[in-house]
This record gives sequence, C-alpha cells and structure tokens, in this order.
Amino acid sequence: MSTDTDRRFEFETDQSGWSWETHYKPVLKYVSLAVLMVWMLLPVYYTFANSLKTPEMIFTQPLGIPFVTFDPVAFSGRNAWRTMWDAFPFVEYTLATFIVSVGTAGLATVAAVFAAYSFARLDYPFKNSLFVLSVAGFMFPIVLLAIPIFVLMQQLGLLNTYVGMILAFTAFTLPYNIWLLRGFFEDLPDNLEESARVDGCTQIGAFFRVILPLSRPALASVFLLAFLLAWHNYLMAFIIGQDALHTTLAPALLELKGTFFVRNFHYIMAGTFLSMIVPITMYMYLQKYLVEGLSSGGGVKG
Repeated sequence: MSTDTDRRFEFETDQSGWSWETHYKPVLKYVSLAVLMVWMLLPVYYTFANSLKTPEMIFTQPLGIPFVTFDPVAFSGRNAWRTMWDAFPFVEYTLATFIVSVGTAGLATVAAVFAAYSFARLDYPFKNSLFVLSVAGFMFPIVLLAIPIFVLMQQLGLLNTYVGMILAFTAFTLPYNIWLLRGFFEDLPDNLEESARVDGCTQIGAFFRVILPLSRPALASVFLLAFLLAWHNYLMAFIIGQDALHTTLAPALLELKGTFFVRNFHYIMAGTFLSMIVPITMYMYLQKYLVEGLSSGGGVKG
C-alpha cells in the first residue's frame, strides 16, 4: 500500500528519471543569475547610452537605445567623446589617478602585511587592544574626518600633492586590509613555520619564504580593493587635491558640469564610462586571486 511520500515521489520522478530538482532548479538558478547580471550592467549601459545623447535627449529618452530610438551619429561632430579628448585633459587625470591608486594600494598592502602578521602570529602585551584600535577606522565615516585630515595635511605642507592623497587614502583603506589579512594569517597552519624553523629559518625568514608566497591570493585581494577604493574616492581627492594639476578623475569629472556652461551631463557620462576601463581591467586581471583570497581563507591544499 503506497503512502503519501511514495505518491509525492512518483509525482516528482517518472520512469525516465525526470524530477523538479534536476530540471527546473538549474533553470531557476540561471534565470536568477541573468536577472542579477542585467541589474548590475544597467548602470553601465545607462552611462554609455547617455554619453551618446544630447542633454535634451538624456531627459526625454533616459533609457533610449543607440541606433534604435536615436541616432548618435547625427551629432558626432559635437558629441561628448570627442570633447573628452580634445577639450578635457582626460589622459593626464587618468595617469594621476593611476599613480595615486597604485601608490595607495602598494603602501596599504605592505603596511597591512606586517601589522596583520604581528596580530595573528606574535604574542605581546595588549595585542588584541591594539588590533581593535587599528581597525577602529571602520567606525568613523570619511566625512567626519575630512576637516582634521585637511588641517593635518595643510600643516605638513602636503596639500595639492600626490603624497598627501596617497597617505590620506591609505589611512582609510588600511583598517580593512589589516582585518582581512589577519584572518588569512590565522588560518594558516602553524606547522608551516615550525617546519621552516626546523630547517634553519628564522621567524623573519619563514615569513618571507613560506608565509608570503602562500599569501599571494590574499595580497592580491587587498591590493585590488585598496586600488578600487582609491580610484573612486571623491571627497579626500577634492579636499587635498584642490589644484587642478594635482587631483584625480573623480573631482575632475564633476568640473565638467561647469566647464562648458550648459547642462553637460553627457560629458560627465562619457568621462565616467572611460574612467571604468582601468579598474575593470585591473579586476579582470586579478579576479582569480580576489576570489581565492576572499573565499579560500588560509587553507592549504595537500
């Protein structure tokens, strides 16, 4: 005599092996991923499409499709893309932003490596208290610290300098880097360093020869995250880089709104889209290490 469970099983699975689990669940998963992808790419499309429109078309056709609902070639002689190259020093601002972002990512990564290793592997008084203080920067929004940092940089003579922006950006990215690397170092097995010590390595030698090579995914992760945070930082770049010759793309693009005396949102859209190229390229190059560093922890295969 069949039970309710048997009837349900017969409903879900026929003689050919059909089941909801094997047929509809994968479809639902891929449909959900497709919807999520469209949702994430919509701002990119919106930025690119509106960079090809006139200011009036941006308000009347905000989601218009190029070559379908409007013809971008019709005003190619005065479009935003040509202006970005002819009348706006986009390449110079991009190079300055790249220098500041790489400098910030490099300094923040190096400083975080040594700090995180000491918090994870060394024993000394007040270690946990110092760790809490080092990551306390998470609690303070950047707006709250803007004026103190401005005064500090002014007293140090670092306003309108790349060094000033690198130091300010590093101060905001360092707490997260320390927190992430500390967790990675804590997950590494202790016997790795012990084996190196048995082979004659000092603790410093074991750190450079064993720990750092195993930490490449985590190091790439914190480098990329620090780079992206510096690349998109607006407030600190606006405060410290007040000189047009020593600022980054984020505040420079905003000046387009007033540079050409009209509602030039298409200029801002074109510049914003172009500014995505470098971080997207960096992410595509390092995405494998980013996934490994954020998901695998310190587990060692083998």
